[in-house]
Amino acid sequence: MSSESHPPTGAPPTPASSNGRNSGDAAQKPRRARTSKPKVKTGCNNCKQRRIKCDEKRPACANCIRSKKTCSGYPPPARSARPFEEIRIAPKPIVAVSAPPPGREPIQLPPRRVQKMQQRRITPPMTPSPPPVAVLTLHRPTTLPFDSQEGLYFQLFQEQTANELSGFFDSTFWARSVLQECHSEASIRHAVVALGALYKTLEKSTESPPGSPTGERDASDSAWGHWEMAVKQYSRACQELMLASPDSSSHRTRLMASVLLACFDSFIGDHKQAIVQIQTGLGLLEQLRTERRRAFLPKPEEPVEAELIQMFTRLAIQAKSYDMAFHFPQPFVVRLTQPTAPQDPSSPTSDSGSSPVSLYQDPIPEHFSSLLEARFKWDALAERIFRFTETMFNQTQSGVMGILPTSIRQHGARFKMEMEAWSDAFEHILASRTAPGVSSQEKACIAVLKMYQIMSYILFLMTFSDSEMGFDKYTADFNVIVDLALEVVGDEERRAAIKRCPDPRFCHHRGRHDSEAGFGSLNYAARHIKPSFSADLGIVPPLFVVATKCRDRATRHKAIQLLKSSPRREGMWDSELTARIAMWIADIEEAGDNELSLDDMFPTAGRSPSESAGSPGSTTSSNLRFNGSIDFGDAALGPGGNARYSRRESQTSGLFGVRAQPKRAVIPEDRRVMVRAVEFDLRERFAIVQLGSRGLPTGTPDLKTRVTRITW
Repeated sequence: MSSESHPPTGAPPTPASSNGRNSGDAAQKPRRARTSKPKVKTGCNNCKQRRIKCDEKRPACANCIRSKKTCSGYPPPARSARPFEEIRIAPKPIVAVSAPPPGREPIQLPPRRVQKMQQRRITPPMTPSPPPVAVLTLHRPTTLPFDSQEGLYFQLFQEQTANELSGFFDSTFWARSVLQECHSEASIRHAVVALGALYKTLEKSTESPPGSPTGERDASDSAWGHWEMAVKQYSRACQELMLASPDSSSHRTRLMASVLLACFDSFIGDHKQAIVQIQTGLGLLEQLRTERRRAFLPKPEEPVEAELIQMFTRLAIQAKSYDMAFHFPQPFVVRLTQPTAPQDPSSPTSDSGSSPVSLYQDPIPEHFSSLLEARFKWDALAERIFRFTETMFNQTQSGVMGILPTSIRQHGARFKMEMEAWSDAFEHILASRTAPGVSSQEKACIAVLKMYQIMSYILFLMTFSDSEMGFDKYTADFNVIVDLALEVVGDEERRAAIKRCPDPRFCHHRGRHDSEAGFGSLNYAARHIKPSFSADLGIVPPLFVVATKCRDRATRHKAIQLLKSSPRREGMWDSELTARIAMWIADIEEAGDNELSLDDMFPTAGRSPSESAGSPGSTTSSNLRFNGSIDFGDAALGPGGNARYSRRESQTSGLFGVRAQPKRAVIPEDRRVMVRAVEFDLRERFAIVQLGSRGLPTGTPDLKTRVTRITW
């Protein structure tokens, strides 16, 4: 019997037995495809392209030396490389302000279209009922006539820019309607690519200078390259609109293009052209509404879909709020009503200048069923308030900037009641923002909407007052605005810090004066939050009102600090511009006052309850200027994350049942000023601000007049 062992029948062949049989097939076996790995985040450009580990030696890494390659350099370091540098929103590269890079010709925009004759009657867009929930459809750039570079910008718009433009509130206009229109309208496609390139410009403009070694860099991936593409696409969008046929099918496209181009102009800081775009869209919308009214339809409907009407509603509200704050001259004033001859102020007016949809307004419910319903109701109410005040100013011709006669205050009582009814219906939503399961975005939406309601309530009631002293009764409400803004900024900073610096020990964003507790010093900056732009409402306007109208020093300076903490542009509202105007007003009104102490800013911060009550053994910190470092206390900011603020006494007062603050020195009437005019250019970073007295008729000599030029 042989001693050889044989494998059992049916068993797989052993490697030894299969070598001879498969040796001839080995050469014919296809090579295994290389597994795709994630893109290398660090290292030189050569190693990143080869997807290998780089030792990051300088001026050349070991891999490049070993392979006898020229090390092409390292990508620009993150913003953390310059933690103490102030970051500004600058979509247009600084180099583009003076001259283009060598070898490039300056880019000239096509001539502005000659504006058509202003319509005799301009009616604002009406707020429709909430649209039905739509299923989001993704549109791939492969189906659109884009080259490779344009396709990347379109994808960036789809994945990031649309969400950023929506702000705190979700919008089907940006996420669905605009993307769908790109398939059929060239002007919309070019405008979308322009906005995507502009966001890429912002991203590159806020990067640090590249590190060593210096080498050839991809010019198309520079801030100037993205800006160049943005301007070219903007120009092509304007050209497509000029070539479009003036038929009824193009009206919707023109309205949508007006929104996109207004956002582009606001983004780059050209607020005047943004207002022109809004005026053009409102004029076309009124023209279409007039045609429908002349058709004697039994129930005329809006000429375009509800979400596009809603966008114009919000743009009109935004433009009016901007004009009320900075008092623009003609023709950069958006009108919501038809100009009429002066009438007796004691006679109430009707909504005769409104569109058919505005003739009936659904009453405010006892409780809002959703945040979306509350937002739609607020947009409708805010628009009608602006239309009412504009009509009153046209008819009374009082000649006093921003002030209506007290004799007609009774005619605005219905708006006061409606705002209070809205606040009551919103109360359960406001309280629910701290409930488990509520997303960070929804918390921010709730906070921002409440901030706007409080701000509008105060400003509307003060429209009938000719004294700046009247704002003092709303100090508690100003504190609510600041607290809600702290929640928003604190939550943004917390999420950004977790995403960008998971290990706080290796975080290089925080400045040397920043506290580890987050919002812990008076010169605090939310350094993890990137500069942002959105087309919707946010925290800047309410904080500007607090910073300029609240004379409680602690509250005012916290509002200014929040404006400076993170650079953001919300429509035409710029945080840097508003912060600097507010700082100048505060310097004028508080000149000669004592230094701002820890007790002034936070009466109970960092002390026991007995010490907070003023016990004989209480201790206080030394007085510090506003730009010093002061701990905000140990109380966490509710749902806001790592931002912190002081504990306040539980005493309640004010219109909204908020906590009252200890009494402090009152700024006298003769030292209080208001903004009379602002002429500014966000692209050149300067503003000429004029201050003066409240309640003086136009043309009356004003001893409080102050004019200054602010640059940044």
